[in-house]
Amino acid sequence: MSRGGRKDQPIDRETGPIAEFVDDLRRLRGEMSLQEVGQRMRYHSSTISRRLNPAELPPLDFVRSYVAACGGDPDVWEARWRVIAGEPGSAVELPAEPAGESVRRASWRVPLAAALAVVIIAGGVGYLWFSSREPGPAAATPASASPSVSPANGFPWKVTNMFKQVTSREWTQHTEGDLEIWANFSCPTGMIEYWIALRPGGASARFECNSWQVHTWTGLRPGRYNFELWKDNDGRAVSGIGVVRCTSSIVQHPKPSPA
Repeated sequence: MSRGGRKDQPIDRETGPIAEFVDDLRRLRGEMSLQEVGQRMRYHSSTISRRLNPAELPPLDFVRSYVAACGGDPDVWEARWRVIAGEPGSAVELPAEPAGESVRRASWRVPLAAALAVVIIAGGVGYLWFSSREPGPAAATPASASPSVSPANGFPWKVTNMFKQVTSREWTQHTEGDLEIWANFSCPTGMIEYWIALRPGGASARFECNSWQVHTWTGLRPGRYNFELWKDNDGRAVSGIGVVRCTSSIVQHPKPSPA
């Protein structure tokens, strides 16, 4: 069970190596909540939950980030991931036509059990080191007001009645440059912060409520981006406004309408 009273759906480990691998990833989290792991990874907890799906092998970059956030050894888990993915050079050969269920299970359980044993040993040693050194999200910088912005380099945005999480529209950045996200959210009494993360792959930043704040992601390569904004899921809504501004020219993409 994850902390906060929410139960993970049980995984049938007999289904196959992917299900067992994902179940072991869940167990590696120990007593940490998805929110705690998400803050270390710079991911929203709902994104982590979707990735820990026993029907699909999680992406390797996610696995490495998740394992590091849980205090494990990413290299050990990457080796196990590559065995399951069946990449060339892996040490396990699965029979082309298994004679039965027991044969199929034996082909992946022995090497994976050995890999898990190494992970448990390495993780037990590495957790204390990691938990004492892993930095939290960067703090956004206070600002007096939002900047002016031209459509060629950015756009204003607005969020109304966000209870947990929203995702912005996407934009394409044509050349390398720096990106600023400005935000000002009105929050109820007792709520002091929220988070914004650049996607894909951008670290998150912690914003304080009820004032203008800005955070800069530097040296972004050309590509397609958006941002994710979230708060603690306490049942209360917040609203706010902000601006995206880039030193490179960008092209905005319309946000898909709900089906």
